[in-house]
Amino acid sequence: MKIQAFSILSACILGLSSAQGAVWQEAQKWDANWEQKYSEWIQNSFNEEIFVSGPYKGIPTDCADAVYTARLIFSYENKLPFLIRDSTGGSNRISQKMSRFDSISDPLQRVRKFIEYVNDVTSTKTLPEDTYPVTINRTQVRAGTIWARPRVTRDHIVERIIHGGVKDDPGHAEVVKEVSDTGAIDLIGSTVPKAVRQLSTTSSLVFMPVETSTGLRNWMLPEYYDRSRSSLPGYSLEQFKELGKGRMGHRRLSRWADEVQSRLALRTESREESIARHVQNVCRLVNSRVDVIARSEAQRRKLGGRCMDESDYDSYSTPSRDKRIKATLKQVTESAEARGLTTAQKAKKLKGYFDQCPDIQIAPGRKISLYDFALKLLKNDVSSDPNDSFEARWGLDGPKTHCR
Repeated sequence: MKIQAFSILSACILGLSSAQGAVWQEAQKWDANWEQKYSEWIQNSFNEEIFVSGPYKGIPTDCADAVYTARLIFSYENKLPFLIRDSTGGSNRISQKMSRFDSISDPLQRVRKFIEYVNDVTSTKTLPEDTYPVTINRTQVRAGTIWARPRVTRDHIVERIIHGGVKDDPGHAEVVKEVSDTGAIDLIGSTVPKAVRQLSTTSSLVFMPVETSTGLRNWMLPEYYDRSRSSLPGYSLEQFKELGKGRMGHRRLSRWADEVQSRLALRTESREESIARHVQNVCRLVNSRVDVIARSEAQRRKLGGRCMDESDYDSYSTPSRDKRIKATLKQVTESAEARGLTTAQKAKKLKGYFDQCPDIQIAPGRKISLYDFALKLLKNDVSSDPNDSFEARWGLDGPKTHCR
């Protein structure tokens, strides 16, 4: 009896130790049913306010952080396992079983520290290890699917000769919020610099997947890491090979986006719906630019005329953001059906659509219409350089920098 009692006591102690040694105890296992519930949660509960109000208020994010944190929060709230590859290399994994946070007694505070840790060791470069590309249909591409492009640095002799240095293609990632009945993909995500902010939504797909680490992707389940990618449900490389090709075999972004939408559509999107959707995208993208420029201007003033270093420039410059807005504007103007006109001239024919977006408040007491900003951007009057003045960043009269 004493031996039996000792065994029971030992088991209880071990069980208590195990419970204290994990961020949370898993009680469920990922399967098709839980993936469906995750999809529904993203569509209905993962909203723009999640990091500015409620239990997860105050969590700073950049684009990759928001993607990882969405999966982590759902896993925590439903006692599912959370597992990703350790970015330090090798076959190590990071999971909620790690014990480094067991001194924090409050469950929510413990998971918030775990979120902070995960976000510190992940990025758009780690996403390809934790996700895989899927075929384009409504079964595989749905709320919860990831739209990603890792940061790519091209440092070789050709780039140094042609561009005068290293060329960077900034990484970006968002979560599919919803796939509409017209096949349009609504995305939700954060941006740089890392900060506590509202998330933003858009349905603007403005880069074409080329490398197999990019594109529309689904999460690896814990057991998938030990399997070949080609054996995973819905795995496909068609995004990189078949979609977007013309008669001569060349791939174009506009053709790629149209084919993706067509494959996902339950009905055809009308011209008016397309214009209104793209203008709404521009409206959202420009409004989300306001916070970035405000933070950039604060840093510029703090430096008192000194040039920003590489880190600050990376955080506060907006070339990829502005390129995305411009690309979305071109998608709008393609609907103007006016051959021989420039993009800016076509935009003038659609002014009524642009005016449906309320004037954008770029600073206290200062506003700019979406239409005016669009014309300035299309005429290359808008600066993406954080060393430039606030006015120059919005295409208004203002000094520009001589910083490199």
